Amino acid sequence: MNVGDRMRRYVHTTIKMSLAALITILITQALNLEYAITAGILAILFMQLTRRDSYTLAIKRIIDGLLAVGLSTLFFVIFGYNLWVFLLFTVIFIALSFALNISIGIVPSLVLASHLLLEYTFSFTMIINASAILLISAIVALLLNVLYPLNTYKYLEDFIVKIDTLLRDDLINLSNALNKPTQTKSAYKHHESTNEALKNLLNEAEMVDKDILFDKDHRHIAYLRMRHAQMDRIDRMYDLLKRITHNHPYTKTISAYVAALSEDIGHADKATPQLEKLHTMLETFRKKPLPDDRNAFETRAVLYQMMFEIETLLKEKIRFHRQYPHFTHNV
Repeated sequence: MNVGDRMRRYVHTTIKMSLAALITILITQALNLEYAITAGILAILFMQLTRRDSYTLAIKRIIDGLLAVGLSTLFFVIFGYNLWVFLLFTVIFIALSFALNISIGIVPSLVLASHLLLEYTFSFTMIINASAILLISAIVALLLNVLYPLNTYKYLEDFIVKIDTLLRDDLINLSNALNKPTQTKSAYKHHESTNEALKNLLNEAEMVDKDILFDKDHRHIAYLRMRHAQMDRIDRMYDLLKRITHNHPYTKTISAYVAALSEDIGHADKATPQLEKLHTMLETFRKKPLPDDRNAFETRAVLYQMMFEIETLLKEKIRFHRQYPHFTHNV
């Protein structure tokens, strides 16, 4: 996701938060509930950057809020409505929230409990009021998250194009370095920057994927994770590249294969025919006599390891297509 896409995402989140606050305040006022502004702030807290996070954290905040209302009421009725009782309740409530793994709701829950304290007497109406503004703010925020239009799949498709481009570029860089051992150091630096860019893109894609709530089809993120696994194999090939210190006849053959492989990077299943070509090449190499020179023998061993990494890389893609045989994306 480029800077423009990221800014648009933040703008959409700002719009959603503002709308959630406004709608919640209007509903709260229409129902003649107290602390309408607090309700609006609670709605903003319920709104997260992604839909999945919003729903997951909303449940915890609601449970924590209702716990605070119930527990504080119990403390105030038994020990009285004063600051020391509120502080005692706060200590126990915070400990309970952490123990129940719902601590995300501590701050807004304490605000609700403080509303009860300000009454200085038991009020069933205020208990209903606190519970109502909590639930209304949650419902408004969650509904708005579902109804607000997002181009989630378009973003994921863009990620696929960008990551495929990075992978293609990294393989071309590897192919060139195999032909020119003197460029190994610069080629490795190029790979490190490419690998870092890919990881950043994958992290952003994971966040975008969290906006998919009701559709169980997560083939786009599965595709990106497959590419990440392939990148790990390419990373190992670059480590092997640093161990090649002498020329070998197989080097140019493998370089040409990697260059051809880079042209086949895409969403279609071209890994299966590429794997067949690789196996044919491996079989040809096996039939060749072993080198007498130690350096040539060690270089050949490293090249074999590199070919096995390529084999695993191809199998990652084939495994993906078996899981998603009809995978396509529109770009």
